[in-house]
Amino acid sequence: MVMTQTRPRLSAHRWAWLAAGYIAAYGFWLTFHPDHFILQLLLSHLAPAVPGVLAAQAVLARYRETTLPRYWRRAWMFWGLALWVWVVAGALWVAYPLFTGQTAPVPSLADLPYMAGHFLALAGLLSFPFFPATGFGRLRVGLDAFTVAGVIFALGWILLLQPLLLSADLTLAEKLWPAAYLVLDIALFALIAIRVVAFAPAAARPLFTLVGAALFVWAWGDIAYTYLGLRGLVDLNPFFDVARLVAFSGVGLAARLQAEGQWAQAWPGPRWLRRLQASLPLALGLALALFTVFNWQASGDLRPFAVWATILISLVVLARQGVVAGEVELRQYMQLVESAADPAFVCDERGRLLLANPALAAAIGHANVEALSGQLLPNLITPQTLPRELHQTRAFSRPVLEDGWSGEVCFRRTDLSEFPVYLSLRPVPDDSGARLVLAGTAHDLSVQKRQQEALITARQALQDLNADLEMRVAEKTAELARQNEELKTLDQLKSDFVSMVSHELRAPLTNIFGGMELTLARTELPARAREHLITVQAEIKRLSRFVETILDLSALDAGRLPLTLAPLDLAAVLETLRAQWAALPAGGRVRVQAAQPLPAVLADERALASVFFHLVDNALKYAPEGEVTVSVEPRGATVRIAVSDAGPGIPPEHRAAIFERFQRLNSADAQTVYGHGVGLYMVRRLLNAMRSEITVDDAPGGGARFSFELMIAPEDT
Repeated sequence: MVMTQTRPRLSAHRWAWLAAGYIAAYGFWLTFHPDHFILQLLLSHLAPAVPGVLAAQAVLARYRETTLPRYWRRAWMFWGLALWVWVVAGALWVAYPLFTGQTAPVPSLADLPYMAGHFLALAGLLSFPFFPATGFGRLRVGLDAFTVAGVIFALGWILLLQPLLLSADLTLAEKLWPAAYLVLDIALFALIAIRVVAFAPAAARPLFTLVGAALFVWAWGDIAYTYLGLRGLVDLNPFFDVARLVAFSGVGLAARLQAEGQWAQAWPGPRWLRRLQASLPLALGLALALFTVFNWQASGDLRPFAVWATILISLVVLARQGVVAGEVELRQYMQLVESAADPAFVCDERGRLLLANPALAAAIGHANVEALSGQLLPNLITPQTLPRELHQTRAFSRPVLEDGWSGEVCFRRTDLSEFPVYLSLRPVPDDSGARLVLAGTAHDLSVQKRQQEALITARQALQDLNADLEMRVAEKTAELARQNEELKTLDQLKSDFVSMVSHELRAPLTNIFGGMELTLARTELPARAREHLITVQAEIKRLSRFVETILDLSALDAGRLPLTLAPLDLAAVLETLRAQWAALPAGGRVRVQAAQPLPAVLADERALASVFFHLVDNALKYAPEGEVTVSVEPRGATVRIAVSDAGPGIPPEHRAAIFERFQRLNSADAQTVYGHGVGLYMVRRLLNAMRSEITVDDAPGGGARFSFELMIAPEDT
């Protein structure tokens, strides 16, 4: 296996130190150099050749780097060839005196490669784009380029070329070659200045600054060498040699920096360059004007060319300042449009896009806005949604151009997917009328459409749910109605049955009770038999009252119980009831407390008697000990009646239930306390029919108190 050893490349850092040391050593030699002509000639022309060859190799190596942008590779190619040509030209300058023993004349064979190197260096500078990629700012940059180039050529003509061409001591042949060198050097100055103000690509600015400075030094050294040579002071002209050393070292260092990727870190920032770009045209224009004035004051000679050049450059600078003022305002509007989230554009009357913001390019799927330039707006819209007003062969319809247009369309992306937008076109006012343009915006409706579809889906689901719910409710309502009818029928059957049974029981019970009365009237009955008959008679009477209650309840439910609210003597009713209560087994515990005289009340006598009976009967049954108090107290327009007992009372949670039909507070006492749970229900129904309400609370001394109120009858009735 053959082992190969790669020669280590010279780093940019080491290159810079070696170049500085080389230049310092050469300067030391220039200070103490011997007067030997051949040695001086060899060192002055061959010393720059070493960095020249190294720099040319480094530069051409960058040209062979295929990953670089095209303009960089082209520039490195021209500069590398220029370095090689200049090195060859220096070798020819040394060869001529070595073979002839005399200094090379002007022109000579060495002048041709020197001039060719100038052209190659200029070609390298021209390899970079001069103006911004977009049209914005081109006019200002063009004016800046014209200003700096005009000032440099004007000063070059006044200070360098005009004195040389007007010199009477030189022949035309002696003037031609120096003038050609001066023109090339002035062109280098002008092109470097143009490159400074002409917005070189951001990636090219750092390295171009170094290369431009190196070529600037070369041009100054060449000018100095030319003028000193015209005056026969070649021996005192080390400037060109030092300038060549600096130029070769600077260009080689730029190549090494780019190769190592250190140029970005070495770049101090674009702020100072922007300041230089803004101030350089003004500074050069002012310099030309001051030179013209000072030269006139110093020599008294007002040169027409200088005056006209100053006037022309001043006019251009004034125009440039106006353009800058307008550019600042336009840049603000541009930033506003560029930062807009919605796509925006400007198109002509045919729909051809003239300007577009990044949002439109991103929405369509392009990497940059340049890809949209020149495309037709109708081609971005899907054919299904393209409106007739925009579907024109040559131009949009007249209403669109005059009044604008807006509506929903669908844009097609580069991947052929579609998305809805609200497109709005508005004409841009143009007083001249030479060109019709439209400004447009396209608001993406994708989110709104998705929300709208979700809302429609949810609404349809809600409608389906409502329909299903309504169907279920209708079915349930029909079922409940059917069951309610069945319950009503059953209840009616039960009421009819109870009523029928009660009617059937009334006559036999009356007959039995009458028979008992006749039997008890006989005096010869034994005492024990009489006692049993009295008990049977009491049970028959209680059963008869229950039958009457059932019949009244059935009549109330059927609406057949006639109640007449009429003035009723409450005192007489109480007296009658007092006598009836006295005949009861426990009637002696009933006490009536009534203020005298009692007013007449509006009530039905039979219903009121039934109310008193059931309330007192309940009190006697559930309070086997203690008094049962019936209190009557007038209160304004009503009379308050209360029946209180000394029993266990009724818990608050059960007070509402005891007034329901067939409800008993405690079913466990059914064997000891006779009742069916219809008495209080009957009381509530009868009082409601007499426009009153029954309430229950705790009696003052314990037990339960049932209260209701009756309206006092008017006196005129």
